[in-house]
Amino acid sequence: MPTEIMNELKNVLLTSEKPSGYFEKIRNSNGLDKWFPELKALIDLPQNRKYHLEGDVWTHTMLVLDEAAARRDTVRNPIGFMLSALCHDFGKAVCTTVSEDGTVHSYGHENEGLPLVRVFLERLGTDEEFILYVLNMTELHMEPNTMAHARSKLKKTNRLFDSSVEPFDLIQLALCDGLGKIPECDDTEEFLMERYSRFTEIMERPYVTERELTAAGLVPSDELDEILVYAHKLRLAGFDKDSQLCQSLAYARSVLKLKV
Repeated sequence: MPTEIMNELKNVLLTSEKPSGYFEKIRNSNGLDKWFPELKALIDLPQNRKYHLEGDVWTHTMLVLDEAAARRDTVRNPIGFMLSALCHDFGKAVCTTVSEDGTVHSYGHENEGLPLVRVFLERLGTDEEFILYVLNMTELHMEPNTMAHARSKLKKTNRLFDSSVEPFDLIQLALCDGLGKIPECDDTEEFLMERYSRFTEIMERPYVTERELTAAGLVPSDELDEILVYAHKLRLAGFDKDSQLCQSLAYARSVLKLKV
């Protein structure tokens, strides 16, 4: 049965112009309990009206899902992307609170939802690689828009993209999240795509590897692993290979007290 429901879900998510109609139909027939209890928990769940005038979390999720359908042909992992849109706010069901003045908060929902996402995907019979993609997308889905609004520095957006399983897909999910609400948040795409372009250009440049470090006199060790991590941070900050090597060796000498 998990295979049957997953195949049905894949067909809807990959072919329907508005996948929300499928879930609305299941909701109206009281059929969410068996396969989609995490979605049912979003019905009538309030949101902060400063950012979400569209209504409850269910409504927002359906809007995001339909926005994602318009972009699914551009992403690297279409079915994973669509399921990420479906799952991205599961955490609001377990961490939404209302303050004394009536303001709704869902602090940390991107992390609180991860166990729920895993249970949901395991119920559908998906494999671990697929699950890890959706978990990563869910965990990071707020970061691109947050960084765009803050006009974060290049090294910060590079670190975000480096931590993403598919940075292009992550950007598209964040854009759908912004468009799937009232008022729409549609002012981040230019910034994010410019930063993504710079990230991909930087990652295509030559970079320091273990081979260069051992040629400089270092031997495989925990310290070497730490130096490689340091060199990678320099790479993400935009340093060229020669500068990465020079500064990594300086780090080995001054911080780790190694003789190189």
